[in-house]
Formats: sequence, C-alpha cells, structure tokens
Amino acid sequence: MPASDIIIKGAREHNLRDVDLVLPRNQLICLTGVSGSGKSSLAFDTLYAEGQRRYVESLSSFARQFLGQMPKPDVDLIAGLSPSISISQKSSGNNPRSTVGTITEIYDYLRVLYARVGQGFCPSCERPISAQSQDQIIASIIEQTKDKKFQVLAPIIRAQKGEHRDLFEDLLKQGFVRVRVDGDVVSLTDEINLDRQMRHDIEVVVDRLQGKPGIRSRLAESIELALRIGKGNLIVGFEEEETDAKTSKRSKSKTKRNPQDHIYSIAYACTACNISFDPPTPQKFSFNSPQGMCEECDGMGELYTFDPDLLIPDQDKSFKQGCIEILGKWKDLGRWRRHIYQGVADTIER
Repeated sequence: MPASDIIIKGAREHNLRDVDLVLPRNQLICLTGVSGSGKSSLAFDTLYAEGQRRYVESLSSFARQFLGQMPKPDVDLIAGLSPSISISQKSSGNNPRSTVGTITEIYDYLRVLYARVGQGFCPSCERPISAQSQDQIIASIIEQTKDKKFQVLAPIIRAQKGEHRDLFEDLLKQGFVRVRVDGDVVSLTDEINLDRQMRHDIEVVVDRLQGKPGIRSRLAESIELALRIGKGNLIVGFEEEETDAKTSKRSKSKTKRNPQDHIYSIAYACTACNISFDPPTPQKFSFNSPQGMCEECDGMGELYTFDPDLLIPDQDKSFKQGCIEILGKWKDLGRWRRHIYQGVADTIER
C-alpha cells in the first residue's frame, strides 16, 4: 500500500469493534451505513480526535493551555494522519455567504497568504508585477496628461465606514485644501457630512496641474508628497465638469472609482506595459468585502433578472390588449386591478 495512505488498526470507539481500515489520501471519502453503525465514531471520535490531539501536542505548553484537547481515542494504531479539521454536522444557517472556507476559518488565512506572498502578473503581457521607480511614474504621467488638466491625489481611506471628521481636520492643519470623497472634490474648509454607516473612499488632492512643458519639477515634488502620504500609491484623476451632487446623495450611493483615474504604485506595477495596480490586500480576496466582491452580483454568485420575451411574448400588442401575458387582457381584469395597473399602463404606452 502507498506510504501516504491513512492506516487505522483496532479502532474500538463506541460501537466500533476492532476495525481495521486503509483510507487513500487526497480523495473524497464518504462513510455510509445505518444509524449506530459507527460512522461518526470513526470520523469524529477516532480520526479527528487523533489528528487534533497530535496538532495540539506539537505546540508549546503556553499555547496548549488556551486550546481544548480531545482525549486519546481507543485505537491500536493510526499512521499517515495529518492535522485535521472537523465541520459540525448541524446546519450552519441560511446565510448564502457561508462556505466551508468561512465556517472553518481557513478562508481568513488563505486571504492573508495570497495577499502577502502571492505573485501578481500583468493581465496584458502576463509578466510578473514588480516595483516601479519614481522617475518611471513621472515619465508616464507626463505622457498621459499632455494638454489635459489633471489632479494628483493620494489615497488615504479605502471602503471604510465612518464620518472621518478627525482626518479632515488633520489634513487641513497639514495645509491641504481639498479632498475627493467618493468621487466628488470638496473643500476642507466646508462642512463635510458623511454617513457613518456607509463605506467611503477618500483621497487628498495634492496638486492640480495642466499637462504642458515645464511642469516636471513641480510634478516631481507633488509625486513625492503623494507617494509619501499614500504609502507608495497615488492616483492621477482627470478633471471633469462639476456636478450638483449633494453630500447626502453621495453618502447613499455605492462608491466606485472614476474610470478615468490612473493608478500608480512604486511597489506594484508592470514596467513593460507601464501600468500600475492597487497592491493586494486580504480584503481584495474576500467576496464579503466591497473591495473584493463582484460588482455585478455583490459577491452572492447569483443574478436575479427576468426574460423580457417571456414577460411580453407579443411586442405588437398594447398593454390593454394583453401584451403582458401574466396579467391577461384588460377587459378580463377586475375593477380593482384596473385601478392598480392604470398607472403602469400609462407609463408603458408613453
């Protein structure tokens, strides 16, 4: 038999009577049998108990005092067993975001592992993403912003809840005049009211420039300051026409980055394509975080929509002629249904 197999000899927990068993590794194994045949005794009270006991005993005495240790199972020999994880047989709830990874908390460790030691690759040329020098960033910005008005921004807050009043006061004391909050540029001297229950993106407006000859020295100073405030990251945003969006409207809307923004990073960029990316964080690998969830399904993995062809099979009919099949013809509806759907009919026909 392969040396990697899990070997059990003389298992006698509960209903088991000197059971000898060989379990192949790296395969999905299902234990079946009638009630009381010893399925749980073999899986939980024998295999899991021994794997958990070995893992706890490998820790220091200081760490063992904080962990509960299961008793040694009644078995003659278990070979080839690794530290194991047990998932309770009871229902974990009806939360659609709950997975095996979240229940066992393995997902938390994987997110940190991917963010810290994972190697990123450029989606355009598929080359490894590496560091980018400040001179390369300056040359790229000069090339991208010819004859255009743009702003140099330093990202400070990314998808965090709160009003951030202390942050605004501190930035004003440092000499900054403007910040961009959820895509809108506002003055720090004005009263900024944010919904503390919503997530916000905040960037400091370091400088406002226009792409023309002779701005390299000023741009270099702004880039250096933005990289220091943004911890190695900066954003170049092209100025748009001002809108009349109110703070309350901004607070309720879902924050999305301006598609015209260009991200620059000294630590995470493709030097061949001259493209920078946001540095990976554990939140970006989480479907429960706004930074990592899909923008279409919000991390749920499902989209709910309807087929217009099934709802209105005959496009040539009017509302009163019965274009919506589930309602039927107008004359077949009761008086109260006609009153309810009259407004809908007027809207559709207009």
